[in-house]
Amino acid sequence: MQEKISQIKDEYLAKISSVNTLKELDEIFLALFGKNGVVTQLPKEFSALEKEQLRVISPLFNQTKQQLEEAINRRRTEVREEYYQKLTQEEADFKTTVPLKSRAGSAHPLLQFEKEISDLFGKLGFQLFDAPHIDTDYNNFEVLNIPEEHPARDLWDTLYIDTSNVGKLANQLLLRTHTSNAQIRILENFKPPIRMMVLGRCFRYENLDARHEHTFDQFELVYVDKGLSMANLQYLSEYFLQSVLGKDTKVRLRPKYYPFVEPGVGIDGLCLFCKGEGCKVCGYVGWLELGGAGMIHPQVLKNGGIDPNEYTGIAWGPGLERILMLKLGVGDVRLFRSGDLKFLKEARYI
Repeated sequence: MQEKISQIKDEYLAKISSVNTLKELDEIFLALFGKNGVVTQLPKEFSALEKEQLRVISPLFNQTKQQLEEAINRRRTEVREEYYQKLTQEEADFKTTVPLKSRAGSAHPLLQFEKEISDLFGKLGFQLFDAPHIDTDYNNFEVLNIPEEHPARDLWDTLYIDTSNVGKLANQLLLRTHTSNAQIRILENFKPPIRMMVLGRCFRYENLDARHEHTFDQFELVYVDKGLSMANLQYLSEYFLQSVLGKDTKVRLRPKYYPFVEPGVGIDGLCLFCKGEGCKVCGYVGWLELGGAGMIHPQVLKNGGIDPNEYTGIAWGPGLERILMLKLGVGDVRLFRSGDLKFLKEARYI
């Protein structure tokens, strides 16, 4: 038995010292210490030994087992070091033989567009306001005239956060579906006249296509003063779209229902890809829906502590990606968040 143990030790120490990959070391480890490994199976033969022999064999077995384990771990470290040294040398050789091209970075087109919008409406006296991306159902829906069980909730494919210990829906947390969750905060914290703009990310459970993404940026105006009307809303729509897309841009307001405005409209821009003929970008209707707007509902003004008999308000919110698609000639909204450097390089902001 002593000779057998010594033979196993010599044989496998030689194998361990000669391997050059971690895979080979793993195979040797399993051959020795696996379920049916040589070292694992060896103690089963000890029952046939006499006590005097066992006193000699047991320490020898433990010593051999320890030596083999240490040899494997030592060689594993050496193989790793050899690999990293080779990798470092290859990287150094590459740098000295292949000239690297420098590439200048730039802000993402959406970020640049948001800066342009901020400057554009800053000239009209609007100030930036921010609201959280994660909010309560109350701020996102209920206070905006969309109570629990209201059929208008079907308009938003909401992403709720699992808070199983929350009982009342109003306290349920969600990823905001629109920047309108800022409205109640603005109305409660500022006195009319109010000119605020909100720029930020929104989230919806969407079927993704060339016009829809689950994550998108939205721009919203909250404008409250005496005597405001739909004429002001039409002016703001034309001022914005013609400023960013060109003076010849055609804009239309189409009647549309939103619970927190009355009346409500959809803001459409003539599709620049097909010039109104119809294509996949505009859904073959000739017009691209860019956002929603309307006169703030009297109940929403009341919820914010503002007298609707004295003041009227405008809520106006287009989606930034769709407008930027027209501005940059991008045919698929999903490209903006694809991380495709080739796309970002070619879709230069104008």
